[in-house]
Amino acid sequence: MGTGSFGGGSSGALGRTGSGARFSVDSGSSAAEHTTGKDFFASRGRADVPSMASARALVRETFAQRGVGDYMFKMISSPAVRGCFEELFLVSVLLTQQQSWGAIARQYGVRDGPGCLADLATAIKRKHIDSGSMEAFREIAGASVDDVLLAAVGEDDDIYLDGRAEDVFSAIKKFGLKIFRSLAGYYLGSALYRAAIRELPALDERQKEAIQRATQERADFIITKFEFAFAGKDQTTHRQLLKTFSENPDWFANKLRQETAP
Repeated sequence: MGTGSFGGGSSGALGRTGSGARFSVDSGSSAAEHTTGKDFFASRGRADVPSMASARALVRETFAQRGVGDYMFKMISSPAVRGCFEELFLVSVLLTQQQSWGAIARQYGVRDGPGCLADLATAIKRKHIDSGSMEAFREIAGASVDDVLLAAVGEDDDIYLDGRAEDVFSAIKKFGLKIFRSLAGYYLGSALYRAAIRELPALDERQKEAIQRATQERADFIITKFEFAFAGKDQTTHRQLLKTFSENPDWFANKLRQETAP
């Protein structure tokens, strides 16, 4: 598929309750205090894999750059990224609770047939992504939708691209409940990853995997802080995650660059 799999099959969600973080946050070791983003590229051309400490440092330093921080705020506030995120919460109910493709067909005009889940993803994108959005935001939003829905069917490209409704619902029973319980974590992690690699030099597959893990940890760290500061107050839920970030830009910018270790 065009965007590929975000998770890459390397690690799954922890199955937290609600729709929050995807992984538990690893505080790292004391040695990480002396690691910088430059260390991440020390392994380029060698057999060794970049350390997670250096990947975390690179992600934090990248998001701490003023221009990048402003870009990230505009990204999460954009109608494309925020709209697709909030739409997925509605879609998750149809896919996990109602499990009736007829309801999806009435809501989105997507009939059961080969590739119906990919068609549903396209309908979500068409609803919230238009030519008025920045191209980068359109690509990030669209890729994040694909990443979440592909993960919900166990990273199975055949089901995602060619499966019928019965195939989709069968896969979601196995994988989707876990994914949608951590919907905010999967979506934000995907968006942060795709935004980060736009700011970095070309990466090999090992480096991409390390950055993916580091951005997912950053996403889960931010969500954990959101849960403490906002969730449950004034009826704020995970569906209002990006809305809350857009209303609290200084808070969001701080969490992008804050050290994750206690």
